[in-house]
Amino acid sequence: MSKSAESLSTFLFHFLERLNDYESIEKKVMGSLTDICDYCGFKRGFVYQTDGFRYFYLKETVGNEDNTLRSRFEMGEMTKQHLARTKDKKEPFCVDGHEGSSLADIDIMDFYKVKSLLIRHFEDTEGKIIGFIGFADREEGASSFTKEESQAIYLALGALSKEISIREYKEREVRASKTLGSIMNNMGVDIYVNSFDSHDMLYANEAMAAPYGGIEHFEGKKCWQALYTDKTGECEFCPKRHLIDENGLPTKVYSWDYQRPFDKCWFRVFSAAFAWIDGQMAHVITSVDIDHQKKIEEELRIAKEKAENLDRLKSAFLANMSHEIRTPLNAIVGFSSLLINSVEPSEELQEYANIIQTNSNLLLQLISDVLDVSRLESGKLQFNYEWCELVTHCQNMITLTNRNKTTNADVRLQMPKEPYMLYTDPLRLQQIIINLLNNALKFTPAGGSITLDYTVDKEKQCMLFSVTDTGTGIPEDKQELVFQRFEKLNEFVQGTGLGLAICKLTIQYMGGDIWIDKDYKGGARFIFSHPIKERESTEK
Repeated sequence: MSKSAESLSTFLFHFLERLNDYESIEKKVMGSLTDICDYCGFKRGFVYQTDGFRYFYLKETVGNEDNTLRSRFEMGEMTKQHLARTKDKKEPFCVDGHEGSSLADIDIMDFYKVKSLLIRHFEDTEGKIIGFIGFADREEGASSFTKEESQAIYLALGALSKEISIREYKEREVRASKTLGSIMNNMGVDIYVNSFDSHDMLYANEAMAAPYGGIEHFEGKKCWQALYTDKTGECEFCPKRHLIDENGLPTKVYSWDYQRPFDKCWFRVFSAAFAWIDGQMAHVITSVDIDHQKKIEEELRIAKEKAENLDRLKSAFLANMSHEIRTPLNAIVGFSSLLINSVEPSEELQEYANIIQTNSNLLLQLISDVLDVSRLESGKLQFNYEWCELVTHCQNMITLTNRNKTTNADVRLQMPKEPYMLYTDPLRLQQIIINLLNNALKFTPAGGSITLDYTVDKEKQCMLFSVTDTGTGIPEDKQELVFQRFEKLNEFVQGTGLGLAICKLTIQYMGGDIWIDKDYKGGARFIFSHPIKERESTEK
């Protein structure tokens, strides 16, 4: 049975009067839910409100002692028909569970686990649903709402939804404030904000305030008053000038390292200008503790200085050793030569003199190699680049090798070759190739051959040199070791064990590399690359 117009007006008047009262929003909501339930004959009244993220929670309810209503749900659980009916702007969604109800209506009632339903959603300013006000399980036999009753209910629920929306906004602010505060206090960095012009402290997080005794220390103070005991005005190193442009607009983040005065801890500080909540220009400062990093940097600096000093001492020691050892060795070599060339020395004396001379020369070579390795590692070996005609240079190296060789092996340059100008250090290039040729001679028997070859790789912009022999070859387990220092394939073959290591260090310093051709099985083949470049027209 429908209500009289007078009773409807009275209900509406008292309903709106309640909303305008000074009671808490919770009391207003509960009272309003009770009033509508009593007036319209519903057993249950409820409010679902968003948590701001994912769920709608049952915020308030009356008549739900049996806990029939859902405690929470997600928007995604609602069907399209459900959502469309709920969003109807004209009037609240109302349905009774009589025989004429559609399947969609029955589905909606089943969603809330009720037998009849009146529900209205409410939105935020962006049109996003933030809650529902609903009533369920109306008394049996209750007549349908008249047009006037529907309008009155719609008006009442609209007014109530505004009150709940205001609460939602306030709760959002609280959640946002708590979330922001939690983030600010658990980021692992110190943060504070001060007024750009007046330097008044506006905010400090817990991490920033803790070493100073708490937030109270910053209240009502200028930034320099809070952070220092000896400042009477703006700090001379204040980063303000770095944070705004000539128009007074914020620029990029400015960073510097800062040492806290009372405990000497180091921090990396990041400053930026931005608009504070009241519109004024503010200065935000975040700082990260880098004290451990600073200590490591200082340790590394000291270690570097020590290493550089040790390197200088090593170089001085090697140079002095070279001088001190070379002097008596040169005398030994000289006098052994005189002994060898003396008039009719005995066969035994001749043998002894040859041994002295051979080992003295080997020791001199070892000293030179050690010094070369030291200079290469320290970057002190001199490189003098110039344009070099490669064919002539290689032929000269072949001639020199053949002149000094002690075995009857054929050493040759692969011919024919077109003239080629290479920008290189001729002396260092010769040192590499001669070393490879002499190394090949040690392991190539009489009657064998050693070939020097080179080709241009235009794609990789380099010259590829190769020294190929028909000797004993290099075992696979030794191929990765031959470029290591003092590594010798045969302990009975004379040498310092540094020649190939020097080759590798030298060619790498020149921008190339060296390796063994693992596919060649007829002996050994060493290949090294050397960068090439085009000559300028003025150089031709």
